[in-house]
This record gives sequence, structure tokens and C-alpha cells, in this order.
Amino acid sequence: MKKYRTGLVTLICALLISLVAVSCNSPAEPSTNPTPAGKVIAWFNGLGYTIDLYFPESDSLVTGAYTTGEIPSDIISHEKGRIAVLNSTSSNIQVFDVNSTGGELFHIDLPAGSNPYQMSWDGNHLWVTLLLTAQVAKVDLIPGGSVSIIDIKANPTSIASSGSRVLVGHGSSYPNPSVTGGITVLDASTGNVVDSIDTPENVNFMRYFSKTGLVHAMTSTYNANNGLISIVDPINMQILSQVNTGGSPGFPVETGSGYTVGDGWSSGSIYFYDGAGVLADTWDTGAASTCGLACIGDTLYIADYKSDMVYISDWTSKVILDSLSAGDGPQGIIAVER
Repeated sequence: MKKYRTGLVTLICALLISLVAVSCNSPAEPSTNPTPAGKVIAWFNGLGYTIDLYFPESDSLVTGAYTTGEIPSDIISHEKGRIAVLNSTSSNIQVFDVNSTGGELFHIDLPAGSNPYQMSWDGNHLWVTLLLTAQVAKVDLIPGGSVSIIDIKANPTSIASSGSRVLVGHGSSYPNPSVTGGITVLDASTGNVVDSIDTPENVNFMRYFSKTGLVHAMTSTYNANNGLISIVDPINMQILSQVNTGGSPGFPVETGSGYTVGDGWSSGSIYFYDGAGVLADTWDTGAASTCGLACIGDTLYIADYKSDMVYISDWTSKVILDSLSAGDGPQGIIAVER
């Protein structure tokens, strides 16, 4: 097993340009140099304020492909070849095209001091939780797109969009100690509150899976090893089943006919579970942390925040195959179609 992926940037330096921007609010223009073909694995480095790109088909790694704003907190692929990055302290959303390295395509400002936390895409709009102002933003993700602000219960952290419904998860005690958890359900067309769903404390992450039409909500109080996954029907607003994982589960991904989730900053463990709410297996990867997962076929990419590494693994055999040197504090990681 190769420990560090050295020399990869050299192999593709004729094709790619890494950017070190002097200002996160006025980056250089996107480069016209193309990136290698095929799907892309992209992750943001939470302490380094950069995005790295890995191209599996050509085994090419580009470190510092883009510069983010301050304290990036979430990343999604909202359309083929494009990624959106949410920046908490800079209070904005940046959009990049993975077909070229360099600067952002455009960015959209959110309310200053609102601490944008997580986001979801419903096919037409981007939804963002604003942790410190007890609000949700509905964003037209185009240059100069409008931003609508919706008031909501305190401590909005996680968010998931099913198309007609938007589910907002609430954290525990911060910034409002009277709110400890739960999910608020919004009508996507009007932004009105439809109902609420009782969950355990501290809804940290949520993800909508289109193949089932269900939302997976992750709860944990971190220090109590009480990690739990609630599988939620967003239309009937019911919890259908729950998976006791322990630890602090993060964003889940589809693996085969089931699902996989890492233990976040708590450990190097990964949990495998099915749609019926059964924990099928636990894998101790040996990583220091498993803060983000992305999957292409049988290959699972694991972001290790503590070790500044991204591990390439075979999730079917539970074997680490290789490792990539990431920037400072790799977290959110996604597979991008092109």
C-alpha cells in the first residue's frame, strides 16, 4: 500500500493550475485549462480554506484547486460538473466548475454574522440553515440570485430537501439552550411550517435519498456515545425506524443496496446499515477520524480530518487500498458527475 500520493500534481501540471488567492472574496478567474476526464472526488479542507480534487480514472490529485471563504462548512454537487461550497464566517456560497481549476464562477452573499451551517438542493433552490439567527435561506443558485429568509425555531443545524418538503434539524442548546433537538418540516413552495417531528437530542446531519424518498437524520450528543440514525418519511412526517450506531455519525452515503456512515471526529469507525434500520456491520478503518465519505461503485473515499488524509478503500472487503495527502483538515467530501 502506498502511504502518500507524491508526485501526482507534477504528473498533471501541464493541465492544471493550483490557485492561491490573495483574497477569498476576489479570487482569480477560472482557468481555461481542462481537468482530467471522468468523475471527480472533491473535498474541502476546513482549516486550510481550500478544495482538493482527485480524478480516479487518471489517478490524478490536484491540491488547492480552489480557495474557499473562511470556515467552509458544507459542500454539495447541485448539477453535473459544478459544486457549491458554504462558508460560515464569510457568510456566502461559492460555486465552482470542476472542469477547470482556478477561481469561483460566482458567489452569493448570505446575512453577515448568521453562521451558515449546512445546505441542501431540491432541484430548483438551495436551502441553507443560518445557525445564529434562527433562520433558513432559500437561494436561487445563479449569478445574482435572490435570497429569501425564513424565520424558524432556534438552533437550525442540518437540512434535507425532498422536493416538496424541506426538513430542518435543530441542534442541542446552542445558541439557544431551550432548544435541544427535533425536526421542523417546511413546505418547499411557500416556506411555511407544516409540522414538526420529535427526535433525540442534537440533529447534526441529514440526507435525503431519492431512491427511497426518505431522509436519514443523525443525532448524537458527542460525549455520550449515543449516536442514532432516524429514518424519516418526509411526507407522512414519521420516523419509520432507527439505527443505534453509538459514536457520532456524520453524513451517510449509499453503498450497494445499503448505506454507510462514518463516526465523524470521534473515531475511525464506519457503520453499515440497511433501509429497514438494521446495523449490519462496523468497520474500524484505523483512521484517526472519519469525517466524510464519498462512494463510487465499490470504492469508498474516507476523509480523515485529524491526519490530513483521504483514504481510498474497498467497502465490500473493508480494506484500505491507498491514501491521498489532503490539505489542512479535510471534511466534506463528495463524488461529482460530469
